[in-house]
Amino acid sequence: MTPVESRYALSPVSDPGTEVVLLKGRGCFWKKCVFCNYYEDAAEEDEAAALNDQVLNCVTGETGRLTVINSGSWFELPKRTRERILSILREKKIRVLSTETHWVYHEKTKALEEALCEEGVELRARIGIETFDEDFREDVMRKGIGKGVSPEEIASYYKECCLLYGMKGQSEMKLREDIRIALSLFHQVYLNLYMGGEGLYPEDKALTKDFRRRLEKEFRDQERYPGLVVLSENTDLDVG
Repeated sequence: MTPVESRYALSPVSDPGTEVVLLKGRGCFWKKCVFCNYYEDAAEEDEAAALNDQVLNCVTGETGRLTVINSGSWFELPKRTRERILSILREKKIRVLSTETHWVYHEKTKALEEALCEEGVELRARIGIETFDEDFREDVMRKGIGKGVSPEEIASYYKECCLLYGMKGQSEMKLREDIRIALSLFHQVYLNLYMGGEGLYPEDKALTKDFRRRLEKEFRDQERYPGLVVLSENTDLDVG
């Protein structure tokens, strides 16, 4: 598989009905989350835009939905790339765009949603919340959303969210509460299983082992958990 091919997927098993592109930008501005080093997948603007052009050439529009992932937020992609994506939405008649932004960009995200709506495109903005336990999220994970921001307020800007499970200090009870809250407020919820390493915050291997043994099958049941997508491997979206 070429570097370009590893950054494009059509209707992956874990999230069918969408095309997925893994693009490069300048990297997440925050870089303080203790569980993440994805921001290392970054490049200078011209280099990133050139690679992104090759990846975006793969998009067919056949599912009507495009998911854009990168090592930061939509607004940290090269301007040329963002403009190219918007052109592809029009040319391929894609009516749903899913892409992630950090909470610091929530007002800009709302403006993007309104602009796309005028063109007949639904923006399903996605945010990495990780957990609704704000003390753990802000004091341990160092997510940068801040305290005192309610789940309802976040959901007024975002239609999709990501949760993270498997870090030292988490528990099944809190995970179930996170899932309950998320599914009550968001169109789609992505549950990522934590795989610490490379100097990142410690993984609770008892939790992740138990998840794979017992909980994963339960949470993949779409009749019981409609809208919940379980990502237990880094490549479950067929990119990366």
